[in-house]
Amino acid sequence: MDSEKGTLLLVDDDLKVLASLSTLLQNYGYRVLTTPHPAEALTLIERQPIDLILLDLVMPSMDGLTVLQKVLEKRPSLPVVMLSGHGTIAKAVEATKMGAFDFLEKPVEIEKIQITIENALAKYRLERERQSLLKHALERYQMVGVSAAIREIFELIEKAAASDSKVLISGESGTGKELVARAIHLRSKRAAGPFVTVNCAAIPEELIESELFGHEKGAFTGAVERKTGQFELAHRGTLFLDEITDMSWRLQAKMLQAIETEEIHRIGSGELIKVDTSIIAASNRDVREAVLKKTFREDLYYRLSVIKIHIPPLRERREDIPVLVNHFLKNFCEERKRNLMRFHPAAMEVLLNYSWPGNVRELRNLIEKIVVLCPEEVISREIAELSLKETSLEPKSFLIQETGATLLEARERLEREVIMSKLLATDWDYEKTARELQISRATLFNKLKKYGIKRKFVEPDIK
Repeated sequence: MDSEKGTLLLVDDDLKVLASLSTLLQNYGYRVLTTPHPAEALTLIERQPIDLILLDLVMPSMDGLTVLQKVLEKRPSLPVVMLSGHGTIAKAVEATKMGAFDFLEKPVEIEKIQITIENALAKYRLERERQSLLKHALERYQMVGVSAAIREIFELIEKAAASDSKVLISGESGTGKELVARAIHLRSKRAAGPFVTVNCAAIPEELIESELFGHEKGAFTGAVERKTGQFELAHRGTLFLDEITDMSWRLQAKMLQAIETEEIHRIGSGELIKVDTSIIAASNRDVREAVLKKTFREDLYYRLSVIKIHIPPLRERREDIPVLVNHFLKNFCEERKRNLMRFHPAAMEVLLNYSWPGNVRELRNLIEKIVVLCPEEVISREIAELSLKETSLEPKSFLIQETGATLLEARERLEREVIMSKLLATDWDYEKTARELQISRATLFNKLKKYGIKRKFVEPDIK
């Protein structure tokens, strides 16, 4: 905030009201901007660091409700306090339903306006802190990018956090499903509560029921003491169920009942325990396909997928690669107390044209390795190629990585990598590449277009 207490914008067509309120609030230590023109107010909120608006309901040039709507479209979290005269109470109530923080009747009581503004600003500060926390969390957990896909994910994170609805996240391994789940939690009203993760694929079937719901002492062989389940531990927080499709059919039924009733019981106990838990599930498989194959309950799928978020693989959002690379470089260089490193354009080109079967996780590991082992500050193409060769999941484990793909998809993926390898080996000599691949230049260019292979960076002449 500009001043210690904050910057207020007063919008009222009555100049006397503007003058008196401005003087009063300045005496309280606020920075105060005033305007009798609603259109000017809409411009000011974009150009000035305004923390709160006091807005008159009835103005000749633009209705206060219309102004409120436009303000909230531009800055949804900005607190707006409506000023209502005699006979406008109904409209003031409507304004609060639209998103106004509160309303004050004219003539305004000095004590009441002071308390209302303080409460509104306190809420605004909390909202800003949450937004800052979300931004930090997204960056910390590698949720950075500029692609349309990432921007859409950010928007869905906001909607999911605001609604407290069940969320189903899909995406390949390494794309960041848990990171999205954590971001939703941190942005939600449950941010102060626990975030509990259960990997359904990592826990043996005979133990996962106890892990989720807990058990009483003596409930089964080996149950030497009472165990609190993850559902209970996530009370007033978020339970993240990773690899949900690995859950057995029987356990799916118990999970569905817990979600519908918001009650669970420990193994060996008939006592019902109320749980207030937000559920986020994730899978690297197609859950709808699992439903069709009768390995996943349709009713549970619909319960879990109120909001669906799909994270595309890194190879489908290559414009995010330079952003992620610079983010990881900055973080790892700071950790190692190194001068900031950078990729030579030719080296970046190598990364841009690699298929990243391990997605963001693989990219992060590669950058960490380079920061640790590379002595130079400028990372050359040779270093990038060598590092990828040593850590790459391709081609030696190509078939293992692609067991879920069709034969056509696997063949196209391999063809892309072969073409890319030849291009790099010939320094992007199309004639030579086509000759070595024993195809025509026209065929080569058609395949480059098909697979989205472009030379995005041109290596400069460095003396």
